Amino acid sequence: MKPVIIPHIEFSGKGKFMTDDKDKSAVYQVVYDEAYNYLLSFKEVNEDMIKRHLDEWKLTKPHTFEDLLLRMFMAISNKQGMPKTIGKIENLRPYLEDFDPKRIIKKYDGDWKKLFYEIENNHHPNSQMNIDKPNNYWVIFCKGAISSSYFFSQFQNLEEFKEFVKPFLFNEYTKASLPLLLSKEIFGLGFALACDFLKEIGYDNYAKPDVHIIAIFYETGISKSKNEYDVFKEVIKFSNFINKSPYEVDKLFWLVGSGNFYLDKLKIKTNRDEFIEHIKQKYRNILG
Repeated sequence: MKPVIIPHIEFSGKGKFMTDDKDKSAVYQVVYDEAYNYLLSFKEVNEDMIKRHLDEWKLTKPHTFEDLLLRMFMAISNKQGMPKTIGKIENLRPYLEDFDPKRIIKKYDGDWKKLFYEIENNHHPNSQMNIDKPNNYWVIFCKGAISSSYFFSQFQNLEEFKEFVKPFLFNEYTKASLPLLLSKEIFGLGFALACDFLKEIGYDNYAKPDVHIIAIFYETGISKSKNEYDVFKEVIKFSNFINKSPYEVDKLFWLVGSGNFYLDKLKIKTNRDEFIEHIKQKYRNILG
């Protein structure tokens, strides 16, 4: 596949903060294309591989309400190092009532400690379980599982949850308010993981402000802040300017940062900092 042809930019000269929307659309499109071309510069990568990752959201939508709660449990345990400790969430299905939120609340009387002891006594995980340590991953998971069950028990089915989400998709502010709400309602989730949860259940309106996205957007000057909330909003704006979904923008820059083409079981040695420096050197007078 041939690289994307990057057009010449006619910058209006209204200042390096790109106050003109045409300036932003042109420059943001070029930055996106530069990222695309950067990945294609690796001989192991082709355009089909990139597109497959950018379109993955179409295949990740939950088909049942129980699957929705499973995805949330996966999101809760997606902190650094935590997946290895907790293991596959599917293995916890017997103790999490087949991921039925109302049954979970009823079985454990809404008490995370009862869930903790149930897992400890019957699942016998290899990782350490210490109920007296607030930072123990199993404590965090069990608290998150119970609070998730309470939150999702208010919905009767998957369609009702989808109707709940719809009003939040109006603009970058309403979109940002939903992960904020989830992070407050569900223990241990946090804003970035809440964004990731929504992104991974098929909402391409969402992007996860992870370390790669934050570094690229802040260091190139696209975002003036490293704050997750601020970067998230900038990703939404960036996406709107180039008519791409936030998911596509997220995934493309994540691939630049991680080099992990997991759908193809391929890991390439990308260099996020070199890519950032390339963008800064080439467009420093525009991006600021």
